[in-house]
Amino acid sequence: MKQWHILAYDVRDLKRLQKVHYYLKKRAVPLQKSVFLLHCSAADLAQTLQGVRERAHLREDDIRLYPVSSPHSIWAAGQQSNAVQGLYASKTSAAPEPSVMDRLLKTLFG
Repeated sequence: MKQWHILAYDVRDLKRLQKVHYYLKKRAVPLQKSVFLLHCSAADLAQTLQGVRERAHLREDDIRLYPVSSPHSIWAAGQQSNAVQGLYASKTSAAPEPSVMDRLLKTLFG
C-alpha cells in the first residue's frame, strides 16, 4: 500500500546537494528547493532513502522524513502552494469539507 511522506534535507556541500536534489526530482514532487512529497510503497521508500543516504554525508547533512496522512492535510500559501493541488482529488472519495481553519486562512490570505 502506498503512503504519503514529506522528505526534507539540509545538505551542506553543493556537489552533494545537487546529487540529492537531482535524485529526488525523479522520484517525488518538489514542494520547495529542499522539500519533496513522496507517494510510495514501503519498499520504494526504503530504496529512495537508501539512494539519498548514498548521495549525502549523514555526519554533516540533515535529512528528515515525515509521514503525511494525505496531501490534503498540507496547508500551503504562496507561489508554490498549488504544487500538490492535483494530488488532493481522490478517485475513491470526495475531498473533505474545509475545516474552520481552512476557511479562516482562505479569508485572511485569499
